[in-house]
Amino acid sequence: METVHVFISTGRFRSFKEMRAFIDKTYTEDGDGVPSSFIREVNLSGYEPGCIEAVYSRPGSPVPLRELLGGASYSNQWLPSLDGAQLADAAICAFAPNRLARPECCSLEYVGAFAYDPKG
Repeated sequence: METVHVFISTGRFRSFKEMRAFIDKTYTEDGDGVPSSFIREVNLSGYEPGCIEAVYSRPGSPVPLRELLGGASYSNQWLPSLDGAQLADAAICAFAPNRLARPECCSLEYVGAFAYDPKG
């Protein structure tokens, strides 16, 4: 079993590009990595950008989490554990091999950690 960490927000990001800028590491001209705000806030290690999913809908138009996250990886396994009444217009799902030492320190709302089986 693996773990996905889920974060949500409403009204924080004006665009998908702005959201990705919050999540993604950047690089200097010399190729040195510069951690993003998200990486610093949650003390992320084992950084694998392909395993961090950003889900974005129209800003200011929150939808139920089950609707927002319905297309996320392995959602059929962990989505039923989320509060169906919660609303958001943006979400981040950080999957293994990303490791988050302090997810509760994120400036976004931390929904929790959920187990999933990558084999099915």
